[in-house]
Amino acid sequence: SGAVLATIKAFMSLAEHIGDNATEMKQQVVIRVKAPLITHVSSGSPELVYCLLKHVDALVNMVPGVFDDEYRQFYVRYHEPTHIKYLKVDLLSKLANPDTAPDIVAELTDCVASTDVTMSRLSVRALSRIACRNTGGEGCAESIARRLVEMLDLSLGHVCSEAATALKDVIRKHPTLKSLIAPPLPRALKYTTEPSGKASIIWLLGECGDIISEAPYSLEKLIDGYEDIKEPMVKIALLSSTVKLFFKRPPEVQKMLGRLLSQATQDVSSQDLHDRALLYYRLLKTSADPKVVEGIVNTETLIQDGVFFAEEQDDEQRALLMEEFNTLSILYDKTAESFVAEEYQVKYMKMPAEHPLAPNAPPMAPPPTVDVAGTADHLGTMDLH
Repeated sequence: SGAVLATIKAFMSLAEHIGDNATEMKQQVVIRVKAPLITHVSSGSPELVYCLLKHVDALVNMVPGVFDDEYRQFYVRYHEPTHIKYLKVDLLSKLANPDTAPDIVAELTDCVASTDVTMSRLSVRALSRIACRNTGGEGCAESIARRLVEMLDLSLGHVCSEAATALKDVIRKHPTLKSLIAPPLPRALKYTTEPSGKASIIWLLGECGDIISEAPYSLEKLIDGYEDIKEPMVKIALLSSTVKLFFKRPPEVQKMLGRLLSQATQDVSSQDLHDRALLYYRLLKTSADPKVVEGIVNTETLIQDGVFFAEEQDDEQRALLMEEFNTLSILYDKTAESFVAEEYQVKYMKMPAEHPLAPNAPPMAPPPTVDVAGTADHLGTMDLH
């Protein structure tokens, strides 16, 4: 396996300097080493398998689609250590295409029911990534949304919370799914206990409030019990959703919004919450045109196709990591300068432009000739005593 990874690194370095299309050449390299990599991943010690999977992950990010047909090799096995299971779940979401997505989604859905809480959370997040990246083909996002909606009614608190957070991301990418996601939200709000999940459901109520008849009344119960809410993220979500809902259904929300602003502007538990409440209050009080305030509050949250969330746009970091392929940098997802002291760092030097082996370099001057006969005569006349 070490020889395989070293060979990959060597050919990747050559691909940068040979030919005009480095991307295509790198793809050809990965296609040729895919079989030995999969063989080693399927039959090796847990430590070796984890190391290889991290390198496979780096290759999948560099040339998407090459490993898609081998997705079954990355299914989670019951006897594997947890760190390998977690990595495989993350990898499966990157191997989804219109042909493989149905099987991968079914496998990840089965993993959600795992007794390992972390495994369940990662599986829900993987489903969300497939839906948000829209790699599963037509109807895949809707199918995943239906599964996530069903998870809202499960008795597992962590699954409900992760499903709500996932639906918040999905609806930003696919706003046409509002009618599918909206109906169970008021019911889910009553039983979700984790702050992140509750904040996500409150945010969804604000987004879908125009099609959920009981949305204002669900939020009003929270406003009446404002003093019992301890988490700032829940309060901020409640404030934002109530203001959004005010412009969609003013008669029902006006009085409860006034009560909420009164309490939030006096709340000093969170500076962000306090400042937001003041901003909304001053906008509503001083603006001559309500349409201007509505344009500020109801900002478009749609994410266009081909655009990822900001935290997923790490192409520059990935490029730096590929320069340190077959090192600990791939395992840590950090460049060497992040965890190796400067005096111990290996400096990677690229070939300079004037290098004699460069493709367009001028021919080297011939080495100077040596007069062997003259040198021998000179040595013969030297006095060695």
